[in-house]
Amino acid sequence: MPKVDNQDYTRFTKRLKSLASPQIRIEISGVVNDYPVYRVLLHQGTGERKNILISAGVHGDEPAGPEVALRFLERDNTDLLEHFAFLILPCVNPCGYVHNTRENGHGIDINRSFESADVDVAEVNIVKQAIQGQRFDFFIDFHEDWEAVGFYLYEGQRDSRWMGPRIIRSVESIGQIDSESGENELPLADGVFQIDPAWGDAGMAPYIYHLHADHVMICETPTRWHLEQRITAHLTALDTALAIIQSTA
Repeated sequence: MPKVDNQDYTRFTKRLKSLASPQIRIEISGVVNDYPVYRVLLHQGTGERKNILISAGVHGDEPAGPEVALRFLERDNTDLLEHFAFLILPCVNPCGYVHNTRENGHGIDINRSFESADVDVAEVNIVKQAIQGQRFDFFIDFHEDWEAVGFYLYEGQRDSRWMGPRIIRSVESIGQIDSESGENELPLADGVFQIDPAWGDAGMAPYIYHLHADHVMICETPTRWHLEQRITAHLTALDTALAIIQSTA
């Protein structure tokens, strides 16, 4: 598996904290191995808005997602805030991020641990506490795949609206779409796979789909793409999803 240099979480934290404003509230949801895990609330004004949950950095060796979260917060989202309120978990696995490992500091894959009753995983507990009692209209989780040749996504929905094919059309101008499916995957369209109920709740997206959201998505960019290309693909997927939600509200 390709490796990159260790990530600088101090610099990540400094960039994140610099964004604090009346619209951006930055909170520490917990601390793991002396690294704070942040929860960011991005909203403006009062009134009814769609609630959006964004997460990144569940796997520490997938740095594009945390960078996407930062760049999304750094840009001007004034128009979006008329329609949406965001809760963002910009780096769920800071220890893995620092040491460039898929797993956390105890060698546990966080994304396989959400339904485990036998293993006490700090990052999982922090995520569950951060979203406790909340319901989201849409959840998106950013990942990378070192084996993939192109972009693909997983989608689950109970609101009768599949967004994946339109997102694929938006991303295909950025890079190749990976349509190859594994034996346990349920293809819906080129590069779009269904989040299978048979997965259970071990993964973060299935867990949130089961308890906190009616529409969820996992976006995967190939690690072989350069970082800027991966970031652009993820941001394009997010913006396309938000545009679809806004247009059908």
